[in-house]
Amino acid sequence: MRAAFLTSLCIVAAAAPSARADGLIYQLPVDGAQIRYDIELTISVAGQDLDLKGSVVVSSVGQTTVENEKCRWIEFKMIMNADGQERITITKALIPEAHIGKGKSPMEHLVRAWAKEGEGEAQEVKDFKSPQATLLRAFLAAPPKNVAELANVEIDGKLGKLECPGITGDGEFDVENSTIGIHYENRLHEKAPFGVVSAVWKFDIKNNGQVAIAGTLKFIPTDSNTTALSDLPDKK
Repeated sequence: MRAAFLTSLCIVAAAAPSARADGLIYQLPVDGAQIRYDIELTISVAGQDLDLKGSVVVSSVGQTTVENEKCRWIEFKMIMNADGQERITITKALIPEAHIGKGKSPMEHLVRAWAKEGEGEAQEVKDFKSPQATLLRAFLAAPPKNVAELANVEIDGKLGKLECPGITGDGEFDVENSTIGIHYENRLHEKAPFGVVSAVWKFDIKNNGQVAIAGTLKFIPTDSNTTALSDLPDKK
């Protein structure tokens, strides 16, 4: 079951926002901005339900200019707690600032990127469709199709008491031999460093037309600051 879960998690993380949700980046903050979300993952696979927890930290960790274009290093650190162990994945991407924000497609304009799994060495990501690019594909997705707006709700949390509009939509995306369907809901406010206050992504993974895995991934904000430092400082 542990192996099945970890495989499922990788598929979900890689594919869900590729179903054309805006991911977790709706605005470009000041450099050094950081937000941490607790995440709750519930999946149903092989007739069994699994509930897991972890966290995702999104940070802006540097600026540079490439071919006269201002670019920003955006870093994601994801920790999942599975079978009493922490699984840590860090990805760092250099993206032109003009392609970061709501309605943009940052994944399609990456200059370069790095990925680090657990205690392994960070490696440059050469193929942005490879497993190394899992978190990038998950969190730097393109704008949604069939987008709809939700009524404002008040969210009282670490960012303060905020009136947050919502964006929702559906999508479908093929990954290897599977088809992933997504229904997502993002709650937004400009006071959140990257624009997303909280999110709920519901998904199913179909093999040969049959649902093999279904679940929900929730993002709950727990902290933010403007003093972010990179976990991969030597990777430029």
